[in-house]
Amino acid sequence: MRSLKILLIGAFLMLVSTTVSAQKFGIRAGANFSDINGDGWNTDAKTGLYVGVYKEIPLVKSLLFIQPEVQYSQEGFSTNIDDVKIDYLTVPILAKIYAAKLLSFETGPQFEFLVNDDNFGDANSFVPSWAFGTSLNLPLGLSINARYITGLDDTYDGISGKNQVFQVGAALQF
Repeated sequence: MRSLKILLIGAFLMLVSTTVSAQKFGIRAGANFSDINGDGWNTDAKTGLYVGVYKEIPLVKSLLFIQPEVQYSQEGFSTNIDDVKIDYLTVPILAKIYAAKLLSFETGPQFEFLVNDDNFGDANSFVPSWAFGTSLNLPLGLSINARYITGLDDTYDGISGKNQVFQVGAALQF
């Protein structure tokens, strides 16, 4: 419940800030395909959901933007014994470049804060990651996006293995 409050407060602050009049905000949601990669891990990808809000802040008009986000992300992996579910509150801060109106690319750090770890119970409460993505920007503020996120630190204390997430979804910009 505490993490949900943090998500809602962060989303509210992001959406109501008016420091730059050309800023645009939006919502994004889709599917996560996540796994863990490291020595001794024999796992399969697990499917989950993500949902969040973002804001585009222009740095170079119509070309380069900073895109902070706040989102809830269901991640994890499958073993031959059980499905491991790990939920995060993620805060990506991405540089977004428009190659054309129709196509954009993004990359930057993502900070993951543990919300829930049902299975092992010893996942790190904070995991830094790096995100790479692209968007197909359609009319009326709709976009289709794909993003790859790789953990920069181990998911569990004392166990070598990093989160790997592939996201596919849509966004609506207002």
